[in-house]
Amino acid sequence: MIRFAAVGTNFITDNMLEACKRLDDFRLYAIHSRNEERAKAYAQQWGAETYFTDLDALAACPDVDAVYLATPNFTHRDYAMKMLEAGKHVIVEKSATANSREWLEVMSKAREKGLVVMEALRFLHNPNFYIIKNNLSKLGVIRRAAFSCAQYSRRYDNFKAGVIENAFVPEMANGALMDLGVYATNFMTGLFGSPADISASCIKLHNGVDAVGAINAVYDDFIVTLSYGKVYTNSNHCEIQGEDAYMIVDNMTVPTSLTINYRNGKTETIEMEKYDFKDELRMEVADFIKMINNEMSPDIYNSYTTMSLQVMDEVRKQLCMVFPKND
Repeated sequence: MIRFAAVGTNFITDNMLEACKRLDDFRLYAIHSRNEERAKAYAQQWGAETYFTDLDALAACPDVDAVYLATPNFTHRDYAMKMLEAGKHVIVEKSATANSREWLEVMSKAREKGLVVMEALRFLHNPNFYIIKNNLSKLGVIRRAAFSCAQYSRRYDNFKAGVIENAFVPEMANGALMDLGVYATNFMTGLFGSPADISASCIKLHNGVDAVGAINAVYDDFIVTLSYGKVYTNSNHCEIQGEDAYMIVDNMTVPTSLTINYRNGKTETIEMEKYDFKDELRMEVADFIKMINNEMSPDIYNSYTTMSLQVMDEVRKQLCMVFPKND
C-alpha cells in the first residue's frame, strides 16, 4: 500500500482521485492546499486522513510515501525537488517542468535518492498506444505524420471578458504549448524519438500567452506536423502516412480506434479496448506504483519526457516565449 499526498485541489486532482478509487495499492493519506479551509474540505471530500497548508510540513511527514503534484507548471521543479529531498516519490502533472534543464535536475535528484519521479502523461500507459507503435511497420517507409490536440479552455471565456486566470498567464509557465502541445510532443517522441530539426509558429493573445501553435518536426526520412490550441476544439485525431499504407487513430490522448488503409485498397481495422481517460489515469498511477515497488522501470517514460521538453524548449526559443520565473 502506497500512501499518497495530493498537492493541488482542482478538477485535475478530482479526476485523478476518482480514478484511483479502483486501485487496491493506492491510499490517499493527505491533501495540501495553502488555504486551510479548502484543504480541510477537500480532505473530507476525498477521505484523506489529514491535510497540510505548509509544504515543508508535508515533506517532513513520515506517513507519506509519494506525492502527486497538480500545481501550476512553474512550481513543478521546486516542489518535486523538495519532496524528493525528503524521501518521497513524485508523480507530477504535465508539463513535468517548465523546461528540460529543470527536468534533468529533478531526474538527477530522484536517482541520487533512489526514488521514482514520473510525468503524468496518461496515454503513454494505455496499452492502445503500444498497439499503435507495434503496427507502424505495416506502413512501409514512413514519410509524414500529423498529430493534433486542441481543447477550448473553460477559462477562455473569462479571458475574453478581461479576467485572466492562471491557464493564460506566461509567468505560470502556461499556454497552449505547455498545456496541450505537450500531449502532441510526447506522442511524437514516444513513437519516433527526437527529431533532427524543428520549426514552429504560434498565435499569441494580447498578454503574450500562446493560444494556437504548430510544429514541423523533421526526422531522417519523414516529417511530423503537430498542431495544438486552447481556444478551439477538435477530435485530436492522428494520421501516419507511409509508402505502403496510412494509419488513422481516432483520438491521440484516448485512442480507441485504429485503421490502416493500404495502397492496394485493402483496409485493416485493429481491435483496441475502449478505455476512457479515467482508465488511463488509473493505469498511469498503477504503473507508478509498480515503479515504486521495483516491478518496472521509469526510464523509458522519463526519456519521452526529456525529449518532449527539449522540443518544447526549442519551440519557445524560436517563438520568443519566456517564462520569467523559470528561464
